[in-house]
Amino acid sequence: MDIPIKKLKNGFELPELGLGTWQMGGRHETDTSNDAAEILAIKAAIELGMTHIDTAEVYGAGHAEELVREGIKEFNRKKLFITSKVKENSREARIFEACAESLKRLGTEYLDLYLLHHYSPDCPLEESIGALDELVSRKLVKHIGVSNFTKEHLAEAQKLTKQHIVCNQVYYNLQARAPETTGLLEYCQKNDVLLVAYRPVEKGKLLEGVPKIMDEMCVKYQKTPAQIAINWLISQRGVVTIAKTSNLAHLKENLGAVGWNLTDGDVELLRKEYPDQTDVFQT
Repeated sequence: MDIPIKKLKNGFELPELGLGTWQMGGRHETDTSNDAAEILAIKAAIELGMTHIDTAEVYGAGHAEELVREGIKEFNRKKLFITSKVKENSREARIFEACAESLKRLGTEYLDLYLLHHYSPDCPLEESIGALDELVSRKLVKHIGVSNFTKEHLAEAQKLTKQHIVCNQVYYNLQARAPETTGLLEYCQKNDVLLVAYRPVEKGKLLEGVPKIMDEMCVKYQKTPAQIAINWLISQRGVVTIAKTSNLAHLKENLGAVGWNLTDGDVELLRKEYPDQTDVFQT
């Protein structure tokens, strides 16, 4: 299937739904016990039309990137969109080294998108953004962005780059509402930045003990709770999402969340009435 695309005014495009790889190949340490299944999941996602694959140098201590390499090698690289992340804003030499190592593990000559994974006060952001700009100049990276940045740090990064910060990848779902309460979502919408939401179903927790309002939405749209939760995100202007799964049935279910939209009224109803909301911002 063709996953709908969201496009910025500057021309940058990203599919509404992508495949996350957090915990593929381990958490912060390498775990090879499920490699075969993870590689098959990546291949299946691409075969089903999911072209955006998101990973990071810290996932499985780099092993997630190696799994992505194995998963994508049979496909046309030019038709894929590969995102990776450097651990945090760091010194120029560290970012150059990290990018080179990620490219090697991924088996690709370039990244479509490279993100600063976290903001750190230990290194001037100006130096980190300058390094990302240089990677674009060297054609090792096509676009740059950030992850887990507050509105204020995102605004600072935007002022420092010669390019354009195309996205901020943050923790956001029906319960995790910090991007709304901090003004980050509104800022992104006003400043031509995509908000990439991770953990759209809260690691499956949103599918347990489903509240009445979710039941009502499932009946109305004839969709599952996971599909409603994902669609609530991508029905919003300037918001896309990534979801990790190694289960083929769950993958197909997630894909059932695209190609349609909740009404604006239902988006707002869920925004106001979904229970157990929290505004803790993950950095």
